[in-house]
Amino acid sequence: MTLRISAAQRLINHQRYLSDVESRMDQIQQQLATGRKIARASDDPAGAALALQHRKNIGFEAQMRRNIDGGLAFMNASEAALDGATESLQRARELAIRAANDTHSPDQRQAIALEFDQIIRHIAQVANTRFGDAYIFSGHKTQQPAFDIDDSGGTLTIEYQGDDGARMRRISFADEAPINVTGDVAFGSLFDDLIDLRETIASAGSGTEISARIDVIDDGMDRIMNARADIGARVNRFESAKAQSEVVNINLQELRAGIEEVDLSEAIVELYGVETSLQAALGAIGRTNNMTLLNFLH
Repeated sequence: MTLRISAAQRLINHQRYLSDVESRMDQIQQQLATGRKIARASDDPAGAALALQHRKNIGFEAQMRRNIDGGLAFMNASEAALDGATESLQRARELAIRAANDTHSPDQRQAIALEFDQIIRHIAQVANTRFGDAYIFSGHKTQQPAFDIDDSGGTLTIEYQGDDGARMRRISFADEAPINVTGDVAFGSLFDDLIDLRETIASAGSGTEISARIDVIDDGMDRIMNARADIGARVNRFESAKAQSEVVNINLQELRAGIEEVDLSEAIVELYGVETSLQAALGAIGRTNNMTLLNFLH
């Protein structure tokens, strides 16, 4: 059986081919104009779904970096406060050593005790440092000062009124970490010890009595240094997590771009190829469209 293609069928085939070529050329031109391979999900359903997942992951990593940056800022504020407390304790130690010298008169020791008192109050203010609208050493009780400072009865008392809550931040899909150190951990019984030492100095106690209490300052500095070391280790962890997130973000952006964005050089080359095919097809169709068997009979 011989397959015969009528002139009408041949015309339909020509039209279908030309329509496909023109459609592809329009698609490439649109991609060049927008810079995007996928204008609608129907253009590439699988690619669109994968690109959407990449975008979700990119958004998640961006949120992790915001979490990390916020945590780093909070910890830097904590470190700065503890550094200030350390400097004040070093001054307190100098005063205590001076007061322990038995050559000082009672009046001189009273003067030292007054400065010592101001140092205690300053450290208490440092311990009540705020970051934004949060008291950084109060645990979860961020809206109230970490330490209550009361001298209404004529006797200075400084008591911790926060809790032991850890303020957690998510830094990756699988990890979260605390960003705070609570006041009871960072300062312990430091204020009670300093107040007792100040009273010993003010009451003109012997140099031996004062010297015996100086170690409470050293203990306080050790406690604060341990808190600072803890914060430093967390800062390193957060910075490493941020660096990793940035690497992941770059990889995800490249994967997304490979699906969604047009390679201009490849698209231009393809456009030239399609235009050439269209011109060749138009020429061939124009030459053969009106031909019949009679054209070949002599």
